[in-house]
Amino acid sequence: MSRAATLAVALLLVASTAAAEESLRLADFGLKGQAVFKNFSHFSAAATDDQTFVDLALLQLEWSRRFAEWGAAKAVVEARDDDFGYARGLHFQIPETHPRRSYLSVKEATLAARRGPLEVTVGKQIFAWGTADAFNPTDRLNPYDYLDVLDNEKLGVWSASARLSVPRVSLVVVGVPYFTPSRLPLAHSRWTPAVPSTFLAVVDHAERPEQDASATQYAARLKGTVAGWDLSVSYYDGFEHTPVFRGSTIALAPGVTLPRLTPVYTREKVPGADFSTTFGKFEVHGEAVARLVESNGRDDRFQGIAGLNYTLDVGRPWLDQMLFVVEYARETVLRHHRHADILDSDRVPLVGARLSNNAFREAVVGRIQAKLSEDTVLKLSGIADLGGSPSHYIQFKGTHRITDALHVEAGLDFLTGKPDTFWGRWGDNDRFFAVLRYLF
Repeated sequence: MSRAATLAVALLLVASTAAAEESLRLADFGLKGQAVFKNFSHFSAAATDDQTFVDLALLQLEWSRRFAEWGAAKAVVEARDDDFGYARGLHFQIPETHPRRSYLSVKEATLAARRGPLEVTVGKQIFAWGTADAFNPTDRLNPYDYLDVLDNEKLGVWSASARLSVPRVSLVVVGVPYFTPSRLPLAHSRWTPAVPSTFLAVVDHAERPEQDASATQYAARLKGTVAGWDLSVSYYDGFEHTPVFRGSTIALAPGVTLPRLTPVYTREKVPGADFSTTFGKFEVHGEAVARLVESNGRDDRFQGIAGLNYTLDVGRPWLDQMLFVVEYARETVLRHHRHADILDSDRVPLVGARLSNNAFREAVVGRIQAKLSEDTVLKLSGIADLGGSPSHYIQFKGTHRITDALHVEAGLDFLTGKPDTFWGRWGDNDRFFAVLRYLF
């Protein structure tokens, strides 16, 4: 049994024992949590990684407390391990820049004070903006952990936010004083594509923004409801969290030069808007932004996504409800910065900007969800990247609630396309996955 699997069994036993102790009421202390075990079984080795089985274990504990009407506190801490090396060592950083996860970490930690309609929150926060299902171009505040590209997760940012709420309208303003980059796949991971033997270049360490006032990021979102429409406008002034590559040359000897690539982070201004409404059993939604380069960028871009959900109530003993989701995403270059020394990400065979949102330059997204009962749900999801040669990501997943506390899910991930396409470059990563989750 692997180290992560052993830890998972131990975590589940500890969690179930604690939950079974009727004398210990975690909720009375503002506590709740979950113990999670994940297994990913890949069908083949990859050029950069011959490990086909990966086990991960996670114990997450959340504490929250409201102090009358004037304030609240919340903390989410995690203990995790795996048998691949995603987690290694103990490290606490502000901002979080370590290439690996820590065995122990703080996912969120906030203090909030309220007075009338105004609430101010400080600490490590995770935000969620936008209305679309597959991709949210207006949601720009948080970086991601991409150690596993498909099983990615948001990283919290140390920030201060203020929310003003009045009937039907809310305004959120956020300041982020430190830049936190997204965590990229490890060099020996199957999620880092093999570099062609013909590619010769000197690749520098990433050049991050200086951690001073110039690195501060700002965002605001005004949201309201008008005649049954949920509408919002937003603005973000900050950095893209995955790097692009600045090109130059380096002289190795007289008359001998090599290309030099320096990972840098684009500073951009991003006005945006989103909407959602319902027409009977149809829900319609969409969002769009203009990503305007301020520095270290190649193109100003428009990004948008729109779609609809349809819910069908079946009411049979073997099928309760069906949900259908269809979306279309598109990106258009508004302006090319001619004198920019930033390279086209499609021409650089390294992870970075290619992880960002390149799957949605032109894409069709679909999801069919069958709710068999209150306890069992089946989902078939897919993304077709049509930007150039088509590539696809398809997932089939089933979830089942054994008890209110014990949940299981299992499924298959398939990635297809030519090796130089967005999803096709991970064509060796088709896999089976299983997740066991115990809530307490």
